Order: sequence, then C-alpha cells, then structure tokens
Amino acid sequence: MKAPRKIGIIGVGLIGGSLSLALKKSWPKSKIVGYHDDIDHLKQALKLRVIDEAVDDLSAFCDDADFIFICLPISLIIPIIKRLKPLLAEKTIVTDVGSTKGNIVRQAEAILAENGSFIGGHPMAGSEQRGVIAASATLFHGAVYVLTPTDKTSPSAFERLHGLLNNIGARLIALSPDKHDSIVANVSHLPHILAASLINSAADSTKEKDNILLFAAGGFRDMTRIAASNPDLWVDISVENKAALLKALESYMARLNKIAEILRDDDTDKLRDELILARKLRQSLSLVQRAEVRLQELEIPVTDSPGVISRISLAFGRHGINIEDIQIFHTGKKSGIIRLMVSDSPSLDKAIIDLNKAGFTGIKKGLKL
Repeated sequence: MKAPRKIGIIGVGLIGGSLSLALKKSWPKSKIVGYHDDIDHLKQALKLRVIDEAVDDLSAFCDDADFIFICLPISLIIPIIKRLKPLLAEKTIVTDVGSTKGNIVRQAEAILAENGSFIGGHPMAGSEQRGVIAASATLFHGAVYVLTPTDKTSPSAFERLHGLLNNIGARLIALSPDKHDSIVANVSHLPHILAASLINSAADSTKEKDNILLFAAGGFRDMTRIAASNPDLWVDISVENKAALLKALESYMARLNKIAEILRDDDTDKLRDELILARKLRQSLSLVQRAEVRLQELEIPVTDSPGVISRISLAFGRHGINIEDIQIFHTGKKSGIIRLMVSDSPSLDKAIIDLNKAGFTGIKKGLKL
C-alpha cells in the first residue's frame, strides 16, 4: 500500500495521541495533522512531537486528508461527523475509536452516504492515565482492534484502512456493529460497572464498622483498579450501549443468585464446580493470549456485489480470526479475487464452511507461514 499523504486525528488525547505515534512509526512519510477545539492542547501535542502539524480550522484539517480518525468521547462523535460532512473529499476514509458501534455506525453511514466513507473502529486498549502526555506508540501492541464493516462498506476503503492499521501491532478483527456491542458489554463495559459496584459496596460496609478498605489486598485492588477510570466517559458508554449492558448485567446477576443459592444450601460440591470452571476458563484465556500466531493465505473468488467485503471479513471475525493482510484483484468487470492472510486458527475451517454456505466457493489455501 502506498503511504498516505495526510492522516488527520481529531482529539489528540491518550488514544488519539497513541494512534498518531503508532502511525508515525509505521508510515514515516505521512503527515499526521491534529485537530482540537483547544489550541493549547494541540500545542502540547506538537511540543511532545505526537503530531506533525496542529490545525484549529476544520476545513483546513479536512483538505486533502486520506484518513480521519475521530478520537473523541462517544457523545461527540456524531456531532463532529455532521460538521465534517460538507468538507470531505470523496477519497477520505473516516473512522472512529468509540467503545460502542451500533448506533454510531448506522448514523455515520447515513450522514456520509454521499461524502467520503465511514468504517467503525474500536482499538481495545487503554490506560488509567489520561491525556496526550500518556500517549505511547506501543499502546496497541497485542491488543484487539475491531473494525465493523457493513453491507454499505466500500471494499477498497476497507482494504485501505486495514492496510493502514496493519503495522501498529494490534490484532485486526472484523465484527458486525451489534455483535461488537454485545461482546464489549460483557468483557469491557460490565467489568467497569462491577468494579465500581464492588468498591462502593465495600465502602458502604464501613459506615458502622472498621474501615475495611485499609485491609484491601491485591485481589481487591486488582478487581477494582478500573473503577478509577473517567466517570463521564463511562456514563456515556453505559447509556449508549444500554440494551447490551442490561442483558449482560441480568446474566451476571443470575450467576450471582445461583452462587447465593449454593451457599444457602451448603452445597460444597456445586460451589467447587463453579470455582473449577472459572479457573479453567481463566487459564484458557492466558493460553490463547500466549499462543504463537501462524498465518494461512487464502484466495476467495468474488463477484462485484454490495457487502462482499463485509460478509467475508465478518465470517472470520465471528470465529475470532484476525485478518493480517487483505488484497483485492480485479479479474473482470464484475469479478475478482480477494487474497487474505489470516491467523491459522483451529476455527479456520469452520469460517471457510460458513463462507461456502454464504455462496463463496472455490476458496483456495495457499502459503502457510
């Protein structure tokens, strides 16, 4: 992929600044331009060499931009997209880093139906530290970076964005917006609510007793660490992803009620089974994270029809398979081949079966690295 001339970052904080540093390292010939309503904030980013240029005029910021990353709180994403709409060139690809995707993607695609291209994104990395001062080029190393293509996503736009992000150290996985929201409700949003509830519950018990927080050891501190995150950010996220989060909370409360019933019945065997299951699941998580990644090349014959790239990428994403590289070759006016390099997961054959059922036949396996 040819190096983009200009990459724009709206909101140069922890995530925006870290993206800028990672992209500068991957694409040293590209100019990284930052935009922020607070000019002092931009001056700090310039001083730290996080961005190459600071712009406080949105029109100048959009001019000739190849990519624009919106790194703002989720409540500000759609308003800034509305401001971007009349300023975008047809070639410009707009993406975001919001923690929820369903509503944002649907609205953004409608707003930008005739201006630029929008592809939702969510790098699942972060820190308790805030601001550009905490930005790091390695923040995304080993982290999952979700892209959420839909039937409206341009194949060439997806290929370009994927190619841009391919070298920042993250694992790129495609999910539908709603599937993404369901997953993050359970593994990201619910834990924040639980951490806050746990420390608040412990604090409640100190009103008439000794201050038990003084006795909090490593386990309690580890479980409540994320309760120190930005409250305003998590209010926005929780409200935006309310339906999925409520479902996750209901499932979790059912599990807690089950444990309470086991304890009331003094059923030590069932309690042990619960704890053994939890230990096995936690240990398997560590094994997955440490697993060495091998790659498998695939060639998929396709026809030029809406949603092709979305259906293919989502088939792999559903099985947790990240696409390391993607190339599109046109073999005729309405046909072509999509060449992928994917992680050689035990679920790969299942993903290929899903693609066959969806009408993608003649898939060929190539090099294995």
